[in-house]
Amino acid sequence: MQHRSILASALPAMFLVSIALCVPRSGLAGPNANGTLIVHAPPGIVYCDFGTPCEQTDAHGPASCEEANTNVGSPESTVWSVYAAFPQSDAPRLSGVTFGIDYDIDTVAILDSGACGDFELPTGDWPRPGAGTAVTWSVAQTSALTHVYAFAGYEYYGQDVSFDLTPHPSQGGYFADDDVPSNLDPIVDYGKLGFNGNPGYLPCPSGPQLGACCLPDCGPCVVLLREECGAANGNFLGPGTVCDPNPCDCPPYGACCLSDGSCDLGSEMECLDQEGVYQGDDFPCDPNPCEPVPVQRSTWGGVKAVYR
Repeated sequence: MQHRSILASALPAMFLVSIALCVPRSGLAGPNANGTLIVHAPPGIVYCDFGTPCEQTDAHGPASCEEANTNVGSPESTVWSVYAAFPQSDAPRLSGVTFGIDYDIDTVAILDSGACGDFELPTGDWPRPGAGTAVTWSVAQTSALTHVYAFAGYEYYGQDVSFDLTPHPSQGGYFADDDVPSNLDPIVDYGKLGFNGNPGYLPCPSGPQLGACCLPDCGPCVVLLREECGAANGNFLGPGTVCDPNPCDCPPYGACCLSDGSCDLGSEMECLDQEGVYQGDDFPCDPNPCEPVPVQRSTWGGVKAVYR
């Protein structure tokens, strides 16, 4: 039992250090890749002031992500939960998560809240809008849906507003596994609980998806998996995005005539840096549009004689 308590206290520390560094253990995706955070409000469950929100909602979780309820319309105090959701075909090993929340404090009241893991480290203003928390487990969670957090509250003006899950305000949104150091997989998407006429938002996870990746230093746009783009230090534009037309924000290229008569393709700024003459955007180097600057050998006396 002593070893277990040490592990339970050490794991959060290791996880939070890894999150603070924001550097995964490797460039490849970990076991928690493609996961999302969703919200579920069990229909007909009203908040009671005995037991924690996690205890009140634990037995009323959805059977699958698609069955989660993201809307409450009653002015009564209700409870809702946050779940980590992973593709059914995956084998997650969830040991920690960081996330934040946002909502209109003038219309939504939070009565109670609590982590459903073994350890929590919230920001000092939690659970106010814009705050964040970290939740860890001493034993890795391996199901497609893991109960992360629970809230109790209500919306008291009948407005169509939402309670939003967001990245942690300073640490970002990550899932950590039980390796040492942890693999950190970004949370792909965040759910919302809608009040009254707001339907909320349910981002159920899917398997690996291709999308446009803008490679660094104005490299080409290529279609890659998210983790492949990250390993190449590229900017992944999202699942299903394409490279035609090119979505990458890079300056246009054109022919640059250098002093030796050679032609080099590059941006106008790169051309100026080489003291070249930029021929225009998309201007080709084939055929070579550049002419060498004529050079005539002479003496200083000969030069002066020309201008007398």
